[in-house]
Amino acid sequence: MNIKLRNINDNKMSDGLQAAIDVINQINNSNDENLTIDFSNIGFVTPLYVLPLVVFINGCDKNIVVTNTNEYLKTIGFTSGVQPDMMRKSEFLAIMEQYSRKTYIPIISFPATKDRDDEKDAILTTVESIIVRQLGISPNVASGLKYMLGECIDNIIQHANSKRGYIFAQSYPDKGYLDICIADNGITLLGSYKTLADNEIEGDLEAIQAANRGISTKNLPNAENRGYGIITSKNMLVKGLGGNFIMMSGNAVHLYNSEHRKFIEMPDNIRWDGTIIALRIPYINKEFQYINYIE
Repeated sequence: MNIKLRNINDNKMSDGLQAAIDVINQINNSNDENLTIDFSNIGFVTPLYVLPLVVFINGCDKNIVVTNTNEYLKTIGFTSGVQPDMMRKSEFLAIMEQYSRKTYIPIISFPATKDRDDEKDAILTTVESIIVRQLGISPNVASGLKYMLGECIDNIIQHANSKRGYIFAQSYPDKGYLDICIADNGITLLGSYKTLADNEIEGDLEAIQAANRGISTKNLPNAENRGYGIITSKNMLVKGLGGNFIMMSGNAVHLYNSEHRKFIEMPDNIRWDGTIIALRIPYINKEFQYINYIE
């Protein structure tokens, strides 16, 4: 089976997710064990288009061959990406330094288990530093960026029960915003809630609503408060910077920007087995005050 990818409208952030899920559904619904994903028609991709495809392909049991990739896709590491914990720190820093004058970073696969938090934090610090340098982001917005990335990645690690997470970022200097996508192929938010003995959450929609109300899945005395980091991040992004937030887990999607705040239950055949978080961050903002959004 040959799947030709379609171009998307980059102004509408959710188009990338819709296009990626469409490809994933075609693969899942195919009886073929050998498939080809053809990039010959593609002139433009976004992190929310590319990263779910990478994560899915890496976890798929079928034999998937990717053809006609352009230089950009090769440079970002589609589909292999970079695994910093599998190399010397100096080697990873040298690789990242090559991107310091570009508008994107490579796709990065990082350890997502709690016992490797120190490795994950060191990788994230390097990623943040490169992005800030690429765009010349002001210190206050940079503080907000670091907070949002840290909380979103920690949120995925708490819920995922996955060995690895993935991050990819691309900026658009002529439009003044930065797109970041973070994803895993773990047990979904619902799967995480179901690990609790007193769980009363039954569906993906209810699970994504609970996660975005700050209800932690960790049965700890301080877990409820810890869950509010994602709410602070969303307020910082949308109310503080005028950005856009998307989360998908299972067959549920959460969309939040200045125009709407929606929770959507998709048909059962449209789903992501894991969690995806995407941020569109307008990074040129002289009025933004990071401290105003910290709980």
